[in-house]
Amino acid sequence: MMPPIMRHLTRRTRVYTALSAIAAASAVAACSDRASRGEALPPAEFLFAAGDSTYWVRSGGDGMRVRSAPILLTEVDGRLFEIFLGDDGAEYPDASFASARLWSRELQHRDSTQLFGDSTVMRELAVWRRAHPRDAEIDPADEELPDDPRTVVNDEIEIIDVHGPYLTVEHLLNVDINGGPPHRHEGRRMVVDVRSGATASLDVLVGTDEARRVTVAARASLAQLIDSIRTAGAAGDERAAVATESLDSFRFDSISFGITDIGRDPAVAFMVPGHGTDGEALALYLPPITVKAPAWWKSVRATLPEWAKDSTRVTWDRAKYEIAARPSADGDALALVLIGGAVGKSHEWPIATVAAPAYQLIPLDTPPIDSAARSALSRAFDISTSLDGLVQRAGWSRRGPRRTPSTTPLVRTTAFSRTQ
Repeated sequence: MMPPIMRHLTRRTRVYTALSAIAAASAVAACSDRASRGEALPPAEFLFAAGDSTYWVRSGGDGMRVRSAPILLTEVDGRLFEIFLGDDGAEYPDASFASARLWSRELQHRDSTQLFGDSTVMRELAVWRRAHPRDAEIDPADEELPDDPRTVVNDEIEIIDVHGPYLTVEHLLNVDINGGPPHRHEGRRMVVDVRSGATASLDVLVGTDEARRVTVAARASLAQLIDSIRTAGAAGDERAAVATESLDSFRFDSISFGITDIGRDPAVAFMVPGHGTDGEALALYLPPITVKAPAWWKSVRATLPEWAKDSTRVTWDRAKYEIAARPSADGDALALVLIGGAVGKSHEWPIATVAAPAYQLIPLDTPPIDSAARSALSRAFDISTSLDGLVQRAGWSRRGPRRTPSTTPLVRTTAFSRTQ
């Protein structure tokens, strides 16, 4: 959920930080008293996405193994896809060009599919180079970049969420050319198919009748929101009064939306683009509207977390085991446990303490992945962690006493949250 009614769509920096898994290894090593007495761990294998990482968890007769990596995965019809961002551009003493590209790759194939890319930045770069043939390009690795170039053309892609085959993203384009045409600042939200890169319409996602109903409801929601802001502004609310100066710029766009979930049910959330008085990009985020679950949502629903009514616990219930996570007092971390036992789900084994929030759990044991898929998954984890610098593995074995596994700190990557 996005609490602000209106936000500036500013250039966002994706921060690659050392946000740890909060000792994933030590959590696995600190096994429960029951586990240390030799009670059999239930066989389980799954991918768990939380915070800015994915955890590959395997348990069974030889103990539990946990591996984490800064990687975003989704499953479609039994196939695993990796989603990642690339960039291109150039830097000059008085000009900056940066373009983002969104890609996916089925793990068992080498080829990647471009899901989204805007050609504006590279087109403007080509025009600028022709107009400034003597300007030398700056190598960011060797030279300090200028703080305030007069020409800045960039676009950014933010991954908002993923639900099975569909990825919700937000795109922001900024075009500020010194001595050129009027500045452009544009933002929009969209849903793309990770298999093909096709932009998914509401009709495709939820069916024609639901698409029509949701669009009508969203238009009504926008009208009500605008009326509320105007009323509040007239009553003396300073924030609302400032917002009213830009309200006329907002135009409902039926294709600027994303897929979200409420209580594991599908919902559609529209982003209404607009502009501030000085031309900056703004957005109104309408409240999500629940929709009838389409056929493709059945497999997605099972991957989503189910929160207890008192918000003290979130669970994923499997046939022979259960995964549960309990939030810390400040809500920043989740203690992840495996629940099972010979008679019902009566025993717990700690898995890891991970950064919140929890996104999805992808089972790998029903049906079990084959050796080719396992090798491809392992290779993807290797590449992801090596690109970020360090690898973390943790494990506990029933064959020996409890021990603290040898690990190196995990470098985290790309939290998919906004910089306000």
